[in-house]
Amino acid sequence: MLRILRAWNQTPILYKLLIGNAIVIVIGAVAGTYITKHFLEASDWSIALSFAVAGILFSLAINYWILRTALYPLDVLQKTVERIDGGDTSVRAPLAEIGDPQLGDLARALNTMLERLAAHTRMLEMNRAQLRQLSGQVLGAQEDERKRIARELHDDTSGALARVLLNMEVLDDLLPDAPTELRAKIRATRTLTEQTLENIRKMIFDLRPTLLDDLGLAAAVHWYAKNNLEPAGIQVQFEASNNLGRASATVETALFRIAQEAITNIIRHAHARQVQVRLAREQTHWVLVVQDDGQGFSVDHVMHAPSDEHRWGLFGVQERTALLGGIFRIESHPDAGTTLRVEIPVE
Repeated sequence: MLRILRAWNQTPILYKLLIGNAIVIVIGAVAGTYITKHFLEASDWSIALSFAVAGILFSLAINYWILRTALYPLDVLQKTVERIDGGDTSVRAPLAEIGDPQLGDLARALNTMLERLAAHTRMLEMNRAQLRQLSGQVLGAQEDERKRIARELHDDTSGALARVLLNMEVLDDLLPDAPTELRAKIRATRTLTEQTLENIRKMIFDLRPTLLDDLGLAAAVHWYAKNNLEPAGIQVQFEASNNLGRASATVETALFRIAQEAITNIIRHAHARQVQVRLAREQTHWVLVVQDDGQGFSVDHVMHAPSDEHRWGLFGVQERTALLGGIFRIESHPDAGTTLRVEIPVE
């Protein structure tokens, strides 16, 4: 009996259906012939009708059981595919429950595809992790180079310009009777030197703000926003929570660079009149929000643009946030302003 059941389970579904329906037809024909011969000739219609109904019900039950067992492997495959469609790529078709050889081949092919998909996904994850690690190394090297250039500008170039400025002041004092044209040239040169020295100081701050190391993130972001937005005619509202404290140098540098990029984009593209900058520590996250009332833009269009400097700036913000396991969100619509929000986990 067990051998018969095993053979039945391994029979292709087409032959199962043919055998099952043949059995039903044969049983129906035999039962019908028997009823016709023994009961209709005796005109006993009630007994004949009872046997006919019982035969129909029996045939339906047999047919249902045969179809149920024959189509069970399809039901198993359907449930497997539904779980895959729901996002569970770890599921596999249970080959032990599928006796049909043709459906078994289909199940094995499905499992092979899933294994290849899983291997491809693992490879993508490894590549993504390697790219993220490389990106972190690039950003780290970039910050180190910024520090080096800022240090050289501060120690060498700024010092040299300060000495030039001092010499120009001394020269102006030593030539009280010099021609007016010469004294005008000296004063113009001194003014140009002062402007150049101020521009270099701003450049040094952009490269590596000393406020960030000395006084922390809030002071650095506030100073940068005020000294870059207000000269562009944009009002600034800055807010920092009382429990902000100090983050690690990596987190503070990342948040400052993100704020720097957001402020630069506002000056270049937004045509805004007011900007709100907020720094906070909300439970387990550092939060930076930069909001403007400018012209806004289509986020999907910009993020998928092939070559747009605005897109590359946002890509840099995304990358810095992702490297620290944070969340980056930007909301913007044409003529409706822009809101950038970054959340980075507290160490």
